[in-house]
Amino acid sequence: MARARPLRYAFSMSLKAIIELLQRHDLFAGVDAVRLEVLAFTAERPSFEAGDTLFEAGEEAHEAYLILEGQAVMLAHVGTQAGGPAPYDLRRGEARALRLERGDLVGESALLHAGVRRSTVKAASRLETLAISRYLFQRLMEEFPEMASAIARALTARLAATGDEVRALADRIGRRSDRMKGGI
Repeated sequence: MARARPLRYAFSMSLKAIIELLQRHDLFAGVDAVRLEVLAFTAERPSFEAGDTLFEAGEEAHEAYLILEGQAVMLAHVGTQAGGPAPYDLRRGEARALRLERGDLVGESALLHAGVRRSTVKAASRLETLAISRYLFQRLMEEFPEMASAIARALTARLAATGDEVRALADRIGRRSDRMKGGI
């Protein structure tokens, strides 16, 4: 189980502040503030102590976390082993970590589809989060079609940007290949 301790809800951040944090993300930037207020009001606000695990690689993904206060660390994983992804071998210096802080959204793919976590996230300090479940997210999109439209536009823009990056990479690989052929 990902949560090492029971959920705690001692932290109180205004809905306005949470909406501002959500609007920083392209996924929510085009969503009306009133709809984001509904999301912020209905989502859970779990707290974690330093060292607690939000989720582990290989677990089923059911929610995304918006960091409201504190810091967390996302640990990279490679390869596979029985039961899920194998972490980098810390003894060989292959550990990769990404620091997460206020305003970061982690695990957002869980909002869009069922799947397993590809990384492990641990609290580096006392951590206050907004946990947005896939169920809540999808229910709000069903109830508010304009929210679904705004998210679809954001995802379309992401897909176009990814396509541009892939084309640019293909061009660079092609140029490098051409240079290598010319040097042979």
